[in-house]
Amino acid sequence: MRTADVPCVVERKASGITWSHIYRDERDRLVRLAYLITGSQAAAEDLVQDTFMRVMSKLDATDEPGPYLRRSVVNACYSWHRRSWREVREIDEDRMKPHQDTHPVEMWESLSKLSPRQRTILVMRYYLDMTESDVAETLGCRIGTVKSTSHRALKDLRRMIER
Repeated sequence: MRTADVPCVVERKASGITWSHIYRDERDRLVRLAYLITGSQAAAEDLVQDTFMRVMSKLDATDEPGPYLRRSVVNACYSWHRRSWREVREIDEDRMKPHQDTHPVEMWESLSKLSPRQRTILVMRYYLDMTESDVAETLGCRIGTVKSTSHRALKDLRRMIER
């Protein structure tokens, strides 16, 4: 097997991990996560950039910062929601438009009406395909909390879509 065939994660361990490698590997995934939680592409990009700047000063690149970055982005999104609820702002027509035309618009509209925590758990479980235990670990809560929040959020989504 050639080095070019080995996934980037293994290659980085052999050649030394740098923040530029981590940024290149993690940025797009984190921006998608932040976008799905906030509903704003600009906010998502800003939050991820700010998170990288904060995390780089606290962690060494060899510490495998992926889970810490995800949790930091989720926390930044929660803070963004708290700030945005206090601000008076016009409705952004691009808010929560799907990246692809394959998702029904009513699903995205309904998803945007969920609480940030419910939206975060659904995005991590079903969009990022994380296990319940991974979501619980990332969010710092129990697996039962992830299960019950998922259940309630899906029930709320069904109710909103059926209307």
